[in-house]
Amino acid sequence: MIVVKDLCKQYDGKQVLQDFCSSWEDTDTICLMGKSGQGKTTLLRILAGLEQADSGSISGIKEKKISMVFQENRLLHGFSVWENLCCVCHTQAQRDKILPMLEQMGLSAWVHKPVETLSGGMQRRIAIARALLVDFDILLLDEPFQGLDTQTRQTMISMIQMLTKNKFICMSTHHAQEVTEIHGKIVEIIKN
Repeated sequence: MIVVKDLCKQYDGKQVLQDFCSSWEDTDTICLMGKSGQGKTTLLRILAGLEQADSGSISGIKEKKISMVFQENRLLHGFSVWENLCCVCHTQAQRDKILPMLEQMGLSAWVHKPVETLSGGMQRRIAIARALLVDFDILLLDEPFQGLDTQTRQTMISMIQMLTKNKFICMSTHHAQEVTEIHGKIVEIIKN
């Protein structure tokens, strides 16, 4: 179980998270919802260990392996799709998953193209694929489906569900439809 207790975070005197508490099962799919600026991304970054909370605690993730899709794609420009995906692979088994994954996403013809030549939606799919290729217990998704049309989003959600069975997912979103499609539990983030 993952337990978040009394989490607080502020930037330059502005409170972003205040006394946030929640508890989740290790196999939950949690969907963080709330207005922009309410702390969804901050909470994901704290869970990922990229930010430190000012106070409060998180238990149940210390020994877990975490993978994350950021709001920005963070791809390596000047490198091909293949190279962008290979850079997170530590085993041949992981590399062997690249082509089938690209085929499922409809991107196999682009495998040797520089990522900057891909459309925004294609780059988004590569960012998601890269996060799914690593070995993880927890998958954090920060508005992962922005820029994707309905059919592509549903393909990506199916892939995520297939590759995250019995794993914890925490996703930020502004769209209730995405929560329904990924079968998530809504956690509303509201500042006092």
